[in-house]
Amino acid sequence: MKSILTLTLLSLISFTAIAQHEDHANHQQEQHQHADHLETLILHYLEAKNALVHDNFVSAKEHLQKFLEEVHSSGEMNEHKEHAEKHADHHSEMLAAVQEAFDSEDIKALRSAFKKISGELITAVQNQGYEGKLFKQYCPMFEGGSSWLSTEEEVENPFFGQAMHSCGDSSELINKDSDES
Repeated sequence: MKSILTLTLLSLISFTAIAQHEDHANHQQEQHQHADHLETLILHYLEAKNALVHDNFVSAKEHLQKFLEEVHSSGEMNEHKEHAEKHADHHSEMLAAVQEAFDSEDIKALRSAFKKISGELITAVQNQGYEGKLFKQYCPMFEGGSSWLSTEEEVENPFFGQAMHSCGDSSELINKDSDES
């Protein structure tokens, strides 16, 4: 009888350990997928930002179309178990901002929508962390003050483009390992 109880107990312990290992592996996989999703969004965002710096409306919209496709297609944006309610609010705000950008008919409207996209993406990066180095930059003159992300500390303003190319400052370094943010 003792051996049956011992075997049952060992089986239960083994099953629990395996289940915990699988949960940990699934969590790591979800984190990796989330990081890939954020990396893709940042890549398209930075390309759109650079196009706006050079007053290139068509190129900015093309990159925001890719950004929009990632927002729509990613399970990370559509199913996030850990903080679903908060994520749903963020997701709907991001979708509205990107759709507004995509629907814009001139660069001024596109820049206004880009301000909203920037705000949502900055929040996501600050909340989730980011493996690379990003600078949060700020221009006090565009629509009462506007922030954006850049990989370079030197300011290249996407809201005024070539008209006021260097208006603003790098207000914060954002990355996962930074003590400065």
